[in-house]
Amino acid sequence: MQQILVIAKQTFKEAVRNKILFILITLGVVTICCSVFMPVVGDGREKIKIVESMCFRSITFFGTLAAILLSASSIPTDIDNKVICTITAKPVQRTNIIFGKIIGFVYIIGVLLLIMGSVSYTLIRYTALKQGTQGSSRGLLAREQFDPVNLQITGDSAKKIGNVSWIEGGGKGASVWKFKGLSSKDKNDDLAIEANFLIEGKKRSTGRIPVKIKIINPYSARILTESMEVSRNKPLLLRLNGKSLDGSEELTIVVSPENSGDFLGIRADSLRIFWGEKGFGCNYLKGLTIISTQFLLMVVIAVLGSTFLSLPVNILFCLFVFFCGNITDFMRDLSTVINVIETSEHEHGISGVMQKSNVYLMYLNHIIKKPILLLSYILPDFRYFSVGKYFIDGINIPCKRIFMGFGYAVLYALVCLPISFLVFKRKEIA
Repeated sequence: MQQILVIAKQTFKEAVRNKILFILITLGVVTICCSVFMPVVGDGREKIKIVESMCFRSITFFGTLAAILLSASSIPTDIDNKVICTITAKPVQRTNIIFGKIIGFVYIIGVLLLIMGSVSYTLIRYTALKQGTQGSSRGLLAREQFDPVNLQITGDSAKKIGNVSWIEGGGKGASVWKFKGLSSKDKNDDLAIEANFLIEGKKRSTGRIPVKIKIINPYSARILTESMEVSRNKPLLLRLNGKSLDGSEELTIVVSPENSGDFLGIRADSLRIFWGEKGFGCNYLKGLTIISTQFLLMVVIAVLGSTFLSLPVNILFCLFVFFCGNITDFMRDLSTVINVIETSEHEHGISGVMQKSNVYLMYLNHIIKKPILLLSYILPDFRYFSVGKYFIDGINIPCKRIFMGFGYAVLYALVCLPISFLVFKRKEIA
């Protein structure tokens, strides 16, 4: 253990002396501060959203870049400078060198997050305070999100394309969402129902269709019916008073298009309920914790690559892994993307696709989907470490998300580290 800590300390000192670290931290801080000057159309909350988005994107981008550039170059640089030869000449196990390098970069990640995280938090708080003095009533949000425990698609017209279920209006189909465990400390809080649906109207140029929303309280048997319009690429929002639950923790919501010929596209996460709020400071720390786990995973991957790849190739390899790890949704659901293209090209939209699909697109999907699907499961999935949307939507990060991200990183590291040890033990160091 003492050998590992000595190597970690030396790695930390070398990284601190590296100008790349200070350049990336400086660029990150400048980018974060520049977010305050970005123009905003809307209320004070929109300004806070932009600042939060820019802060987390900057931390993620520059932090990942620092993790890749520093950890990918450490072992090759030590080999070129004969530092590894000096270390291996002593009774030091090569596995300890790998562990020491990784722990040293963990220290660097901590310094980077401390600097950029502190600047971001201060700037977000300052922006919220400034917007609050200008009449903004919302400020910083950390709402509790409730996902449906069950979703049923009913009707003969329902058809699933990729991960989207399409239902036709005019009483031919409906979506039934069931929520449980709804609770909040303050029953006077508004209960917000937010929906993000795909739509395909009878008149494709309109970009909106009317839908009927039925909210059922199974505890009191109270039913509330609303008729609203759903617009393309714009979420539907409906607010209820928390007292309308009458002590119940369950709610059933039925959504269906009103007119025949109109189609509604449903995903499992298309409908959510927000109720109650948590502290923003605690939520911010949880976000930084998840991001730091992503940095750690990139360090492990970069160290693995540095044991058998040259420096330029290893950097390109890490950037490729990072890029592909952020588009796994696209890679794993290519059929949905292809069918969206097919729908846009079809004369009758989704209704025509339901009747007759494009044979060539189906063949293309069959040929290339399996290799891409296999690649998406081999490469790491960075969706586990994405937290920006939580802050943009003002959602409290559940603790299970932290454990999922940490557990995923540990499992992936358990695969990468043995390969690193094996390759580095066999590596000839001149």
